[in-house]
Amino acid sequence: MRHSFFSCCRLALALALFPAAARAHAGAPTNTQVPPPANLREISNTNMEDTEGNITSLVPRLLEALHYSHHPFDAGMSDKFLDRYLDTLDHWHLYFLQSDLRQFDGYSNMLQTLSRQHDFSPSMVIFSRFIQRAAERTAYVTNLLQTETFEFTNQERFIPNRHDLPNPANLDEAHQLWRQELRLEYLEENLKTTNMAISGPASLDSRSNVVIFLPLLLTNSDSSKPTAVVTSRSAASLLPDKFLNQDRRAFGSITTTPSNLLVRLQIPTNETQLKITNNFYSKDGKRLGGISFLHVADMASATNKAAGTNLPFAVTPAGQALPFHLQAMIELDRKDPAEIVKSLDKRYTGMLKNYNDLTNDDYVLEEYLTALAHAYDPHSDYMGHASTENFNISMRLSLSGIGAVLKEEDGDCKVGDLVAEGPAAKSGLITNDDIITAVAQKDQEPVPVTGMPLLKVVGMIRGPKGTPVVLTVVKAHPSDPSARQITVTLVRDVIKLEDQAAKAKLYETPASSNAPSRRIAIIDLASFYADTEPDTPGEPPREHGSTSKDVARLLTRLKKENVDGVILDLRHNGGGFLEEAIRLTGLFVNGRVPVVQTKEPDESPAQPGTPAQPGRIEVESTPRAPVLYDGPLILLTSRFSASASEIVAGALQDYGRALIVGDGSTFGKGTVQSVVAMSNLMTMRRLPFSYDPGSLKITIKKFYRAGGSSTQSNGVASDIVLPSILNYADVGESSLPNPLPWDDVSSADLPDFNLVKPYLPELLKRSRTRREADLDFAYIQEDIAEYRKNLADKSLSLNEAVRLAEQSANDTHLQARKIERATRPKSADKVYDLTLKNVDLPGLHEPEVKAKPASAPGDDTASVAPATGAEDAAATEAAITAEARRIMADYISLLKKPAATAQAQ
Repeated sequence: MRHSFFSCCRLALALALFPAAARAHAGAPTNTQVPPPANLREISNTNMEDTEGNITSLVPRLLEALHYSHHPFDAGMSDKFLDRYLDTLDHWHLYFLQSDLRQFDGYSNMLQTLSRQHDFSPSMVIFSRFIQRAAERTAYVTNLLQTETFEFTNQERFIPNRHDLPNPANLDEAHQLWRQELRLEYLEENLKTTNMAISGPASLDSRSNVVIFLPLLLTNSDSSKPTAVVTSRSAASLLPDKFLNQDRRAFGSITTTPSNLLVRLQIPTNETQLKITNNFYSKDGKRLGGISFLHVADMASATNKAAGTNLPFAVTPAGQALPFHLQAMIELDRKDPAEIVKSLDKRYTGMLKNYNDLTNDDYVLEEYLTALAHAYDPHSDYMGHASTENFNISMRLSLSGIGAVLKEEDGDCKVGDLVAEGPAAKSGLITNDDIITAVAQKDQEPVPVTGMPLLKVVGMIRGPKGTPVVLTVVKAHPSDPSARQITVTLVRDVIKLEDQAAKAKLYETPASSNAPSRRIAIIDLASFYADTEPDTPGEPPREHGSTSKDVARLLTRLKKENVDGVILDLRHNGGGFLEEAIRLTGLFVNGRVPVVQTKEPDESPAQPGTPAQPGRIEVESTPRAPVLYDGPLILLTSRFSASASEIVAGALQDYGRALIVGDGSTFGKGTVQSVVAMSNLMTMRRLPFSYDPGSLKITIKKFYRAGGSSTQSNGVASDIVLPSILNYADVGESSLPNPLPWDDVSSADLPDFNLVKPYLPELLKRSRTRREADLDFAYIQEDIAEYRKNLADKSLSLNEAVRLAEQSANDTHLQARKIERATRPKSADKVYDLTLKNVDLPGLHEPEVKAKPASAPGDDTASVAPATGAEDAAATEAAITAEARRIMADYISLLKKPAATAQAQ
């Protein structure tokens, strides 16, 4: 039965990383593809409930028959299924009470029976209880936000990662837990929120005093089009009657009008007005805040330019001050509790709305059946229509839409990055951080999307090429305050996800007294992709990109540029098409060479008591084609390098063709998945359905290195291990629930290039010596020590002073690193970008460099902006990349010597 099924359904070898990410990385179609039936909703008059029942009955049968383990859906599997579903809904053990879990235990050995009876009621019973607890939590928390006084002076601590802790015993214990969680969220919101501030225009009065106008009232009844905006009304209420300097002398006062606060400042000198901040203090000398002038009106700038002055106001040639619009900001050294309460209230109510909305979608069934698939192994999934579409998009690196990355933030759908050539960017009307509040199709009413699950919003915005979509957008930075909300009509187009396509950097190191000039390339490969979508009828054939084609183009150009060595960066590569991994390997080796072995499940014994027949093993080899690049090769890997990445790394390591550098080992995913359209299977079995039933991704094979060892759980070990937090993190296949075990098979006949072993001891020695004297690697070791310390104590302090001290110490730590890095001598290396857009153009192209703020005269570090954790992480990654390049330089020099000599050094 298994073979007849494979012969008529779409097969995809899915080599993806995580259970969630698995929906973003697919596999390669290898058999005849049968498309889903057209007009799915017209197949029958079956209602939604019957469709869900039919899907529920079919998925377990498919898993029993087709999954690699051939494990029956018995009581033991039913118990795992229940655990996985509960874990999906309440991973941190915040919602379900222990009494709930005892009630659900009744399902533990009967889900298999109910599923065969088309009964998916346990999914809704459990989800309904989850909604009930979520509603109770929201009600409790929103009441606390209005009644609680949030002070953080005691020595409380809270463990946010509660996955290994028990669920609350009862509602009272849940209340205490929810309160502690809220206190943590309030404190963290308080720590990250900016101080209260209020701004307004300013001008000079007849005595040359600065007068700041702080608007307090909205003068337009339409709240979406205010003519006066208060940055913070709370801040206005907390301003002092008089502004005192550090000597406790008044330099300003406040007058209240019906619609404004007038702040009058007696600032005697032009130099004081030019100060970044004019601080003001309490009577006991404590700083309360500061007043800064943000910008000058164009009129003033033009007048001063003509007069040859640099003052923040306009001056005539006779020395008379002109009225002007200087923007002033008054900041208080306090946070706004009302804003924090508003933000948290919005977060909780929006979260509950999202949960409730999910009951009207196919989400509950999708998560329920995915939990069943995960009971078999972490990489099998049931995917609804939307998830299937996302899965396919990631593999062809293109979609039809508006060219904008969307993100959810406190229930709002915000615009992230824009694709340069996409409809959104071309319109010039949409920018980062704009909020999409409604979406409309052609000639239809707008549908509000605030609080809607992001995946659903994305599905509404995507659509066929050439069709319009109408977005209602609230501008993050409106040029006209009266036009904050706009309506934008965009015509969908095919968007190429070029950021995920292969690209390269060419580093040219000048010659020195002890080393010749080197050209080393790093090819960044984020996934193994291929565009398998057929051409559109009536349109010219298009270029179908793929990993192997794109890397071949880059390598061809790099060879023309006389590259000395190539580093293939797979640190963020979670997998993809198996065929592309095989073809890519063929770019670096001659002839037809085994790359990976795949093993089918063992066959059941013909007679009871007899051993099972081993599953068939197939050896997949590179195409018979000449090698494209035979020079020095390094593969840079991490714990996030998975699946197809591990196939390439394992094969080239087994051949002795490439040096593996990076974390201790790769992820350890050694399984192969098949993606099948549920509509095909349901049609074959005469199970009617009223909507697209999505697809099922099933683990059907295991793969093994050409040398015979499985990568499952163990991954591919690096030849040169670089220090990394990930070497200590709970990351990898073995950390996931229900992974398949490690095993091995016989080795295939392998070539032995012997290009690593003779040189490895000297390369290890040189790299270790360098790293011991390298500040960036000292920083990495500091981070590892801190990480291991935090692993031992997972709790966080709820004492504000402690957290502020920790935050300050961390900021100081990061800033010191940033300043130290900024003061290093500039590298003499020249760097060039190679992309699929410019790879065939003449000349080499330097990377775009973002402008940096100007330093103060004679000070190279004064204007270094505050460091961030993301910047530090990027610097750490760059240090790893730099060391890989240095290892490559050593490797190139050693390869030019006889192996015996290199080994003796």
